[in-house]
Amino acid sequence: MICFDNWNSTLRANCGHYYATPDRSVPSWTGSFLLHQRSGVDVAEIRCLPARIERTRQGILRDEQEHFFLLHQLDGETGIRHAGRETLLRPGEFLLLDSTRTAELNITGRPAAFLSAHLPRALVLERRREMPQAGCKIARQHPLHASLCGLLDAEGAQDGAGYIFELVPLAFAAGAYPGGGSLSSRRHRFRLVRESLELLSTDPQLTVDTLAARTGLSRRQLQREFQENGTSFTDCLARTRLAAVAGKLGHAARQGRRVPIAQVAYSAGFGDISHFNRIFRRHFGCSPRGFLSAQDYSGNLAQDANSLAPLPKTAP
Repeated sequence: MICFDNWNSTLRANCGHYYATPDRSVPSWTGSFLLHQRSGVDVAEIRCLPARIERTRQGILRDEQEHFFLLHQLDGETGIRHAGRETLLRPGEFLLLDSTRTAELNITGRPAAFLSAHLPRALVLERRREMPQAGCKIARQHPLHASLCGLLDAEGAQDGAGYIFELVPLAFAAGAYPGGGSLSSRRHRFRLVRESLELLSTDPQLTVDTLAARTGLSRRQLQREFQENGTSFTDCLARTRLAAVAGKLGHAARQGRRVPIAQVAYSAGFGDISHFNRIFRRHFGCSPRGFLSAQDYSGNLAQDANSLAPLPKTAP
């Protein structure tokens, strides 16, 4: 067990900019943070006394790499406010967190323990047509509950390496959880635009008109959405593709695999490698090969990209 300051810094180094505050009424606050490799991904085993953990817009802007976090409650209870939903996660239940959305986790009453599987967004969304539903939980009676448990189990997880990227989108499929917020409202419209762009970004021929047809907006309305959110179609598309490349390179590096950088760039939607190299260096401050060499093979998820990248100027 470690003190709060050490636990908090370890949480941020491995999960990104999530800001924790301990329950001040608890004397001698302690917790633990262990990192495992299961089903081909990093899985954090987190134990702590009552605390509050927040994902703010500032934290989102500071993290270059984007993830889905599959939470599995082991002990205690965690109240979670995320993606327009509020829920109480009890032992045995799963919930999907999206690092591109704000979140609030509250552990109250007694100590809690949970697993957090770190899934690069690019690998979860690869070949997907719909966005998994964040903020939704899966209870024991769900037909895929046992399969999710097996993928995070210390004994059998290695047999399912890679399968987790197929199972999670299936378990949290869109349409299974109504009430996620009206996309006709101004607050949620740009979320629809960005997520639609993310799902279509691997197409090297993607245009504003294609995205407009997908979202049901006119070309003029779509361009206004980007402008009002401080970005443009071109810039948002480039950042989405760069995040996908960074996620795939980081995942391969942590598994000790070498991957052809050009192949990863092409799969993310880049059609010109020279152009890709230029904007990658401008965005991350180093070449793609330098970025890959700088990855932390010991398993850290957040520090590798954040130590290289400048603070983004536009909201994700």
